[in-house]
Amino acid sequence: MKKATWLCALVMLAFTALHGDADINWDAEKFMPLSEVEIGMEGKGYTVFSGITVEEFDFEVVSIEYNFFPGWDVVWCKGLSDNFKRTGVAGGMSGSPCYINGRLMGALSLGHFNQREHANLFGVTPFELMLKVAARGMQPNLGYEGTQLFNLNAAAVQEGIDMGPSLFGDGKMSQAPRPFDERLLESIANAPSSPGNSARLAIPVAMPALNSDMMRFVKPLFDRFNFEPVQAVGSGSPVKESPIEEGQIVGMEIVRGALSFFGYGTITYVDGDELLAYGHSSSGEGHVNLPMSGGYVHFILPSRSRSSKYASPTQLIGTRVQDRDPAIAGVIGKHPPYIPVNMNIETSDGQQHTKHYEVIRHRSFSPIYTGVGAWYIMDSLDFYQNDHTLNLGATITLKEQPGLTSRKLSFKNVFSSSGSPGFGVMQTLMLPMLQLVGNSYTKVEVENVTLDLKIEDKRRTAVIESLRVDKLRYRPGETVEVEMVVRPYLEAPIMQTGTITIPKDTPDGQVTLIAANASFHEFWQRSRAPLNYRAKNINHLVELLQRGERNSDVILELFVPQPGLTVQGQEFSDLPTSVMSVMNTARQVGESGYTTGTTLKIDKVATDYVIFGSGFIRFVVDKNAR
Repeated sequence: MKKATWLCALVMLAFTALHGDADINWDAEKFMPLSEVEIGMEGKGYTVFSGITVEEFDFEVVSIEYNFFPGWDVVWCKGLSDNFKRTGVAGGMSGSPCYINGRLMGALSLGHFNQREHANLFGVTPFELMLKVAARGMQPNLGYEGTQLFNLNAAAVQEGIDMGPSLFGDGKMSQAPRPFDERLLESIANAPSSPGNSARLAIPVAMPALNSDMMRFVKPLFDRFNFEPVQAVGSGSPVKESPIEEGQIVGMEIVRGALSFFGYGTITYVDGDELLAYGHSSSGEGHVNLPMSGGYVHFILPSRSRSSKYASPTQLIGTRVQDRDPAIAGVIGKHPPYIPVNMNIETSDGQQHTKHYEVIRHRSFSPIYTGVGAWYIMDSLDFYQNDHTLNLGATITLKEQPGLTSRKLSFKNVFSSSGSPGFGVMQTLMLPMLQLVGNSYTKVEVENVTLDLKIEDKRRTAVIESLRVDKLRYRPGETVEVEMVVRPYLEAPIMQTGTITIPKDTPDGQVTLIAANASFHEFWQRSRAPLNYRAKNINHLVELLQRGERNSDVILELFVPQPGLTVQGQEFSDLPTSVMSVMNTARQVGESGYTTGTTLKIDKVATDYVIFGSGFIRFVVDKNAR
């Protein structure tokens, strides 16, 4: 009896293990190998032209192209039915199953641009290639974080080392900091692109009608990975559930909730709780763990260039587990969680709004779509091209994990200009999230993001026009009174007064007083002592990411051209030269580095404006000064 019980348990365990990582097996009665396909054969394809009804269309094999892509053969076909002729091959048809003599031959996956009328040519990925993707494993990759497509950490460190500004006698800094959007777009442009060519059908991404500034960030990313933006409602499907069957829409809601970004193709084959789709990759990330959704086709938008399905997501249906050149593969059932984003917004008319959306968990896509989503919602609730002032509070909460001492990153700032108030919000969220989820120390996960925003229908900016101190010789310990003329936007110049006290241990000699806005001061400090901003571990990174100043403050700094040394993130400013040479020996690199000068003191002057501009005055510290 014990032996029988043990044997039964062993069989059940083996069955569970087999089913848990089962793959779709070749069945000669169901599938047609490429070796049996001949030119002139006719077959039937299946796809959704409208709604959730799968329609068949007739096709004829016109040629077979071997090694179209390394390891990828293509069957070229011509659509014959009227329904196919009306639209031609279309984005979103990727994965539409193609049968010959009742056996599945492959998935529609390719289609050339600018075909003459009635050409209707399309390429088919043989199903035997798609099966190889399922053979790679049908379990979600629980360690998946998403590919690191671009990295601003390295760019920031490199910029700090190579772009140190010097101070000249004209009262200006020699270089302005490179804008965040310029660095981000450059990083996207240098990101590796997914494999493919002009014939491979793009993956349509249904999304809201973004303004041109937002599209500057999204479109280059789409171009790198063969995504085609389809500006649609995105989440406005008239049905909430769609069938999970061959020919139906399948895709991924990158963002869901108050707005939607939905990339999609077509299901090729379903076997129990497993499916294959697309006939090509999505991002080509290999073994993944991403949500899958069904979809509803509003219509196919015909085009002389190449048509595209206009679709919206329906229900979440499971998890994408493989994303490789011949296909994507997924498991029907549970799906991985999203990152919740909660927004509390007071618009310029005094109205309160609460909005919620969710973003997929991905090292590269999560920061981009979290920032763009917040920007879009703000623009949809308030004026786009308009003078404004935005008060921002943001909290990024990380999931609890061993060794992480602080889980909350909090940011408070103010932005003001003409145009969209959303760019400052996007920058505040995107930059720290990119560095957090892409850090090289330990895996961290964002638990949620919260935004508290207040928009005022008025531009509050001011430019520093001049600086003045009352004398050019001061004693150590003396307080310097700084008079600044700032010119508010479309208003008369006003006087702002600030003070900064010279430290008592300041040696005699020349001192530079710098007055700068927050972004320029940050750039100057990173250039002066770049290793101060190189994180030592994940907790140090969390600390550094919250180090910035408010845009409404004028930052006063006393600086001397006395070199110092940064060791393991700690700055030493008064070491003898002999000691510094020992601590920064040529036998090692990376742990320590010289600073281009020493900051004696930093103070702030709060204003009612977002400050632009900078300048400096040099004076002498003399213990005998009167």
